[in-house]
Amino acid sequence: MISRFAQFALALTLSASVPATVLAAFDFASLEPLAAGEQYRQLSLLSLMAGGVDPAMLDLLQPAVERQAQAGAGSIQLQLDDYVKPLTRIVDPDSLLAGAAQLFRFARENQAEIQARMTRIARDNPILISMVDVNELAADAIIIRNAIADAIEYSDLLQDPSATARLEDFRGQTIYLRNMMEYNQFQEELAVITEDAIVDLGGRLDAYQRMFSDNVDPELIQRRVDSAEIMNRQSSDLFEDQALARNSELLMMLILMESQVD
Repeated sequence: MISRFAQFALALTLSASVPATVLAAFDFASLEPLAAGEQYRQLSLLSLMAGGVDPAMLDLLQPAVERQAQAGAGSIQLQLDDYVKPLTRIVDPDSLLAGAAQLFRFARENQAEIQARMTRIARDNPILISMVDVNELAADAIIIRNAIADAIEYSDLLQDPSATARLEDFRGQTIYLRNMMEYNQFQEELAVITEDAIVDLGGRLDAYQRMFSDNVDPELIQRRVDSAEIMNRQSSDLFEDQALARNSELLMMLILMESQVD
């Protein structure tokens, strides 16, 4: 059991690491100065961490929000990325839960605008967004959701008769997100294996043809030239397609998570 002095020391450490101007609430204005890739990452992370959250969860967290409001200037204020850090839930669970409630509420109330911004950023910055690792975002969201669930479990919020069921639903949605992430990883690994097999087979067939034929096949050469031209024309659209695919993958995760809500 951590001592009161140790808790105080940890609180001072965390407070020193968070700028005084940071607000617990998440808003679009604070995103504007950030680079497009960072805006996309934060919007995606917020959407995944709040996926499937319903008004019942907000009601469950309301006592923590009220205690945070009473604490006023003495409370610890958190950025979105702070929720990934284990120190946060050790120092001040009420700050974590109250901040989570504000993030959940913002994500629910601005769901359409968040998705529209993500799609617009993906379309305007295709090369940058094509490099986004959707599974890494999902992994961070899972860490955050588990931290919130753990904080609820060890708080006085479970005195509410319906709290246990609500917490189980939230954990179930988090497991569902983890399963989707693992399925995405499986698909990516399978695609690599399949592509390698196709390249290997094509190379072998080409080698066999050259072994058994001394004549050059002009039609085959022309087909390869035509294929190269098509590939060159498509290269300009490649990054945009990948970016929109990343965005669609994230939105599909959110749609499937929302479908798990009773």
